[in-house]
Amino acid sequence: MPEALALVKRELGPDAVILGTRTLTPKGIGRLARRTCVEITAAPPGTVTPAPRLGPRPKGSAQVCSDELRPYYTKLVQNEVAEELAARLVRQAEAQARDTNKPPAECLRAALRAFIARAVPTGGAIQLRPGVTRKVALVGPCGGGKTTTLAKLAALFKLRHRKRVALLSLDMQRLAAHEQLRRYADIFGVAMFAAHSADAAGEALSKVGEVDLLLIDTPGIGLRDRARMVALQSMLERIDPDEVHLVLSACQSFDAQAKAARAFAPLHASRVVLTRMDDAVGFGVILTTLERLDCRLSYLTCGQTVPNDLEEACGRRIAQVVFSDELV
Repeated sequence: MPEALALVKRELGPDAVILGTRTLTPKGIGRLARRTCVEITAAPPGTVTPAPRLGPRPKGSAQVCSDELRPYYTKLVQNEVAEELAARLVRQAEAQARDTNKPPAECLRAALRAFIARAVPTGGAIQLRPGVTRKVALVGPCGGGKTTTLAKLAALFKLRHRKRVALLSLDMQRLAAHEQLRRYADIFGVAMFAAHSADAAGEALSKVGEVDLLLIDTPGIGLRDRARMVALQSMLERIDPDEVHLVLSACQSFDAQAKAARAFAPLHASRVVLTRMDDAVGFGVILTTLERLDCRLSYLTCGQTVPNDLEEACGRRIAQVVFSDELV
């Protein structure tokens, strides 16, 4: 879906109106290859006035706001904010406009940013205590950016905060899976350990020694790969991490993020890291994900540079990203 939306914006412009989407069942070779086909109905900006459809229309959304504010609702939905959430935000702005006698558009901008700043649940950065090893594991699907994010965290605490850091790789499925992490360990001057089973994880943990932070890298696991999920769960139970962060790509649709959250639920992640913020097609999906998954953000990443491109999650920052001046 993100790739399809990006194609629409390239062909019709960034302000193209999305009228509807649906997933089609592929036929022939496409079905054998398990490819997903997405049909998007769109129109150039200025040719359609009703609010766009990106899914089932919630009750009452057809008359969500006045004609003056309808373009703002449309823009929110185009940026992948869920229709019901966009409707609620616009209604809230209209009510505020009536109470303050200020221009509705001005109230909408303020209401949107204030709502997000208050509503975004943040879990805070990793907190260390003197004399106590904090064990933090990163989990998530393939390609989410776990290893790069872990390297950024290692650099942050080792090079900037001058803390004692060690790395532990639990990747038990890829050839030479530990080598990338080992290169980072050599660059930062930190110890690195690897384990392929629960027993090996327990043995590696006993060798870590006195450090302030143990960062645990895990393999990307397919959402239906139950066997590897159980194996990873067993390894993490042996290590007993203090924090488990689910790493999700901001490029994914809400449905993809929700499926990942359900698949990795057995690992009991308490926080979420959103990666690839700089590549997200529609930033509104961030707000929708947080609203529906009831998850707390810990960090955001917006590039591949180590140790940069990592920041602690902040409600005001999310508000700036999701609802920039270009949006409204």
